[in-house]
Amino acid sequence: MKRILVTPRAEAALDDILAYTVDRWGEAQADAYVSRLLERVRRLAAGLPPHATPCAALMRGRRRDVGDLRYCREGAHFLILRETPDTLQVIEIFHARMDIERHLQRLADAAGKDHEQR
Repeated sequence: MKRILVTPRAEAALDDILAYTVDRWGEAQADAYVSRLLERVRRLAAGLPPHATPCAALMRGRRRDVGDLRYCREGAHFLILRETPDTLQVIEIFHARMDIERHLQRLADAAGKDHEQR
């Protein structure tokens, strides 16, 4: 099983999802949904299908170079991931109604800037 790493942005997204779902549908539903998201991450880290897909598949109208980012949809959310042989990093979590292409491009641009500064 790969080691799971969660970025602060992804942690904040999980907190927001939990708070929104508690307000909208109650604590039991919120706990169940967040548990479902986290279980999906654990299954991915264990190498169980369905496997993550390259994010380039989501980039219909924009530049398709989003590096090594991958995604997996669970419920109403897209888990944005980066995998290495030893780790599964949860980069961000986006709601399906968001402009995912724009946000992925932002992540790819930021990763490119980080790479240039090294």
